[in-house]
Amino acid sequence: MHPHRRLSPLTLACPRRQRAFSLIEIMVVLAVVGILLALAVPVYNGYSVRAYRTEVQADLLRCAQGMERHAALTLGYGNAVDADGDGQGDRSTGPVSENLCRVASTHYRISVRTANAAHFVLRAEASAATSPVAGDGALELDAAGERRWDRNDDGDFGDDGERGWGP
Repeated sequence: MHPHRRLSPLTLACPRRQRAFSLIEIMVVLAVVGILLALAVPVYNGYSVRAYRTEVQADLLRCAQGMERHAALTLGYGNAVDADGDGQGDRSTGPVSENLCRVASTHYRISVRTANAAHFVLRAEASAATSPVAGDGALELDAAGERRWDRNDDGDFGDDGERGWGP
């Protein structure tokens, strides 16, 4: 403080008033945050579903390699699924087992839909109705390398744009 300046008794009694936010200002800020969240959450969910789909596509390719290894040893794709957990394939259809591949995705379940001496079809479907990928459609990969994605989730792969996994 300046040495020659005198403070009035009023200045000493009433310290400087602190300014606070009014209720209206707080409500405006909350409204803006709410609008931003309403816009951001669907975008984030869309990116998440695409990331989960990419993860299961890698799983399908890994499982197809497992089917090829099985076929190289047994001269066919049949009996590739290990249903009893002994490490040896004993069924031709069912959920993929550890003897074929390790599945990283927790949002999809992968199964061998068909398998015989010359052909197989792997399918990835949402693991539960409450999964974030429920409604995104199943994905398939077969022995010929054909990729299918039921984009509109109508239960078949016959619609336009459902051949392939691309956008």
